Amino acid sequence: MRRAVIFFFVLMLALRGFAAEAFHYITPALLQIPPVGQNPGTIQDPQWGGLRYVLFDSDADLLSNDSTGRQIFVFDLQQRDVDTSSLALTQVTAAPLDDNRRPATGHHAITIAYDAQIGGVGPRQLMLINRSTGIRTQLTNGASDSTNASFDDGERVVVFESAADFFAKGVGGTQIYRIDLRKVQLGCPFPCVINGTINNAGLSQITTKVGTNRNAVTSTGGKWIVFESDADLLNSGQTENQIYLYNSKTWLTLRVSPGPGAARNPTITRDGGRIVFESDADGTGSTQLFLYHRAKKTLQQIPTPPGGTCTNPSISSNGHAVAFLSSNDLLSRGSDGPELYSYDLKKNVLVQLTNAPASVSSPAYSSGVFTVFLADGDLAGNGSPGTQLYLVNLFALANQAVP
Repeated sequence: MRRAVIFFFVLMLALRGFAAEAFHYITPALLQIPPVGQNPGTIQDPQWGGLRYVLFDSDADLLSNDSTGRQIFVFDLQQRDVDTSSLALTQVTAAPLDDNRRPATGHHAITIAYDAQIGGVGPRQLMLINRSTGIRTQLTNGASDSTNASFDDGERVVVFESAADFFAKGVGGTQIYRIDLRKVQLGCPFPCVINGTINNAGLSQITTKVGTNRNAVTSTGGKWIVFESDADLLNSGQTENQIYLYNSKTWLTLRVSPGPGAARNPTITRDGGRIVFESDADGTGSTQLFLYHRAKKTLQQIPTPPGGTCTNPSISSNGHAVAFLSSNDLLSRGSDGPELYSYDLKKNVLVQLTNAPASVSSPAYSSGVFTVFLADGDLAGNGSPGTQLYLVNLFALANQAVP
């Protein structure tokens, strides 16, 4: 009996894993989200939640429910693959004046963080919404904007940037903060004042130097936080924008970008083991991508054809590949860019994903073989005007480029 139970348990795990990874056998090479005729407005800020969910914000009435203002939407790839006639789209916010932007979530896309200007008045604040219950929670109530949230994979820790001085340190500029949602008193946004006393339980400040600290992303559990900063965080006289790695267990900060030359747009794997960023430090005058191995403490330049400018990296959460943009014709296909590329970090192979007639932007990699991005030029050939959101299945694309 015990053997039968163990066998059944192992079989269920195997089937669950197969179901999660089998999307690439069903999903077409190129998918427009949402389909033609559903997007007369503007889509921005696409992000992944695990293998299955794509989050974005839009000011279009995508579900024909008389929605106004910029709202947060979630696309369910599994639902679409099961029922190809379905939009597979859920609207998770509704307040017409809040200007909801920059959604972020973890693997299951249950809890979503975003920033909003509540009622269209005052600074932007950090918000949470539960996709299942619709319950919305305000996390910050600062005197300055709190924006650009990033969730850990388990949806327990949020990192963000803010010019609000939550701990009254008197330090100017935009600082990086970390919220452990397991310790927060929900319903009392930061700075949380109880009986006349500030109670910021669950909130910690990562940077404390004057400057612009931004674009923070975190590993699972919020242990490793990588971000960019033009502040002199390590008292070394640094004046350029560089990439830093913070350990929330030891409270130590390490600079990972080489310099001289500014570095930007860090991206990190789910386990915090690999970090990719763009930097001007290669000495050629072009921007290149660099890969930092945390355990080995090694830095290497991701090899691309000489002279090519590579920007906006997005590493897959499992660390197998990185998507990025380049305005150079890296593989001599006659592209005039910017185009979307993928570099396989296991096989050391560069693949061009788009050969679009116009602009491509905002790439985001899932933990599998899917990438989403924004592009104009009607890549799907269905007459859609303006900038649209597209999903590419690298497995089905088979080393070709779209369109």
